[in-house]
Amino acid sequence: MEPTTTGRFRVLDRRPDGTILLVDLAEATAAATGENPDADLRPIAVTPPAVDDDPETDAPDLGAETADTIRSLEPGYVVEAELAWDDSDAAFLDCTITNRTRIQYADGVTGLFEKAQETWHDAQVAGEAMNSAVTYSTGKEPNGVVYVFAKQDPPRDLFEEFRTGATPIEPLIQRVNATHDSDDAADTDDVASTADSDADDPAERAVFVLNPADEPFVVVYIVFRKDGMLAQTVRDTYGLPAV
Repeated sequence: MEPTTTGRFRVLDRRPDGTILLVDLAEATAAATGENPDADLRPIAVTPPAVDDDPETDAPDLGAETADTIRSLEPGYVVEAELAWDDSDAAFLDCTITNRTRIQYADGVTGLFEKAQETWHDAQVAGEAMNSAVTYSTGKEPNGVVYVFAKQDPPRDLFEEFRTGATPIEPLIQRVNATHDSDDAADTDDVASTADSDADDPAERAVFVLNPADEPFVVVYIVFRKDGMLAQTVRDTYGLPAV
């Protein structure tokens, strides 16, 4: 019998070959809270189910609904899943989406927003390789957190490292969820939907990983409301698809 793992995971990315990268949220929480600073945040590469069932393969026999759920996964989603292991290869046995936070990646962007540039300038003045700042709406309400990180010398590519999980992005999301969950209604008029949500379930965020073409830093911008005006503006500005 193949060993199995059950837990909560965040989808980090879908790779060009169809592989889905998952981050174990129990490990990420242990790292973010300091309970286990050495927690393993390396992503798990999971092979998605084939489009057409092939009785001659060893792939798990998934129901149609579960297979459709797996095919609908997008970077940022949180799932409760059961994985089957064959040596170091993982495959889905079951999968349920519990949160639809979105992570979107944009390479070679231009016209970077002013707050990101200011945050990088402050990092340079302080002699630091990274910095963060809260952003605010026109009504002076917090609506996101911007992080800037100095680009690394080749062969390192920090943008690609965030995308593959070599440099974890999950601790940044966890930090925002822990410190700004009460602010997540600031960028939306839909107060009723916020009030009706489960207080124990973090709001659905919009996470943007931006690699500027003409700046010496990479940006991670976590916007509190995935469907808010600010998130839509960022997508429009940098040519990212609607969610």
